[in-house]
Amino acid sequence: MNAAELHRDSIIIDTHVDTATHLLWRWPDFSQRLETGHLDIPRMREGGVDAVMFAVWIDEGFSNEDALKLVLRGIDCIHRLIETYSDDLVFARNAGDIRSAREAGKIAILITIEGGRVICDDLGILRMLESLGVCSITLAWGAATGWADSHSHQRHNGITDFGRDVVREMQRLNMLVDISHLSDKAFWDVLEVAERPVFASHSSCWSLQDHNRNMKDRMIEALAENGGVMNINFFGGFIGAGDDGKVEQPLRKPPVLRDPYDRIAYMVPEPGPPLSRLIDHYNHAISLAGADHVGIGSDFDGVTQLPQGMEDVSKLPALTEGLLAAGHSEADVQLILGENNLRLFEQTLE
Repeated sequence: MNAAELHRDSIIIDTHVDTATHLLWRWPDFSQRLETGHLDIPRMREGGVDAVMFAVWIDEGFSNEDALKLVLRGIDCIHRLIETYSDDLVFARNAGDIRSAREAGKIAILITIEGGRVICDDLGILRMLESLGVCSITLAWGAATGWADSHSHQRHNGITDFGRDVVREMQRLNMLVDISHLSDKAFWDVLEVAERPVFASHSSCWSLQDHNRNMKDRMIEALAENGGVMNINFFGGFIGAGDDGKVEQPLRKPPVLRDPYDRIAYMVPEPGPPLSRLIDHYNHAISLAGADHVGIGSDFDGVTQLPQGMEDVSKLPALTEGLLAAGHSEADVQLILGENNLRLFEQTLE
């Protein structure tokens, strides 16, 4: 089977895109091939996507209460998007919903939140967000929350007792705990308390690019031992933009910041790293975790630079081609493209 046929026959799941920010601030016509951003219905169709996790992201400049308000608006935008384009999109909570969507020829949309501070240190708010369709939360983003340290801000030496309660309650609610953006110590604390698998929705390998957002080798191994999935982030700064993989392109703001979407999706003029650098991260993660614990977490619509040949979601077939060219079997490639996350959802999202 050639790469195009394999891609077409596979379940394709992307566990992290920031398209909700595009919807919240601009409400584009998603039925059209857009000149801005990385996702729309035509390009998702070209990319063969079956399911996408839309993350509602809130910048650090808002209070927790204002962040919660914006998250609620973001959740509403996602539901309205699905209703508006119901011929192509369908809301999903679990693996069964994704399978049903694929059989119906539709793209399944799952709702996540990027930044646990939006629960305002209140498990009741966590429960209400789950009732609105939120299936996963990235426990921290840029800054530490009141109960969990982030990759760039440590206040608690990991997670607090309340943070442990958050993990327990999320798993009781059949929500998927996301460890991307956590500090190393917070990651280990989550694994210590978790009774079910957790995942990294969008992370890359520290050994290939020593960015504090990336995962150390032992963390990748432990996540697999937990039964989780490491979904590789496509951002050039995380996978390595230089010939040696150690040069990071700066995060930049556009000349005029129109809205928060510009803050995360303004594309720098420099070309991204070669696609081979992205494949390097897949190869490394697979060597540590095995092919059955690695997936796709592109971070489309939330990054300022992407690999050459992976400029938007329509280019996902190039990943299949690159993995096959790297010597991975067709069965393993299908695991990576979506079956691993589908299995994870079966174990965690009920």
